[in-house]
Amino acid sequence: MGYTAPVQAVQIHNGFFLIFEPGEEFISTLTRFCEEHEKHWAQFQAIGTVVDVEIGYYDLQSREYIFREEEGPFEVASMDGNIAELNGVPTVHAHAVLSRCDDTLETIGGHMRKAVVAATLELCWWEVTQPLIRRYDDDTGLYLITTAV
Repeated sequence: MGYTAPVQAVQIHNGFFLIFEPGEEFISTLTRFCEEHEKHWAQFQAIGTVVDVEIGYYDLQSREYIFREEEGPFEVASMDGNIAELNGVPTVHAHAVLSRCDDTLETIGGHMRKAVVAATLELCWWEVTQPLIRRYDDDTGLYLITTAV
């Protein structure tokens, strides 16, 4: 699975509305879209369904991400993220709250590293017109966004 075909996209007033197809890996497909359209700065929200998820959190003490794999399927109850440059390359940063597609409706949430679209993923993208650049922060060990160019 991965980037199999161009994501469906329609340009809106200040960005795009994107529709991801079943089987597309979300992060790599969105990254490819950014590269192909030379878009480096944006904010987005999405809803839909996903499977084969890697989701986690950043442990400030150990200064590393802790991820776990979840098979799913999940409803994407909420997904928010941004696109910013890291070393001149557009980088997707997404967080999500996912609800299990079963009687429990149990939710998990955190930093999304991977997710494969199950039925659809519908994303609204607002373009940011000023540079969003990620730079290494010694205090946290993270590449944080700065608006200073």
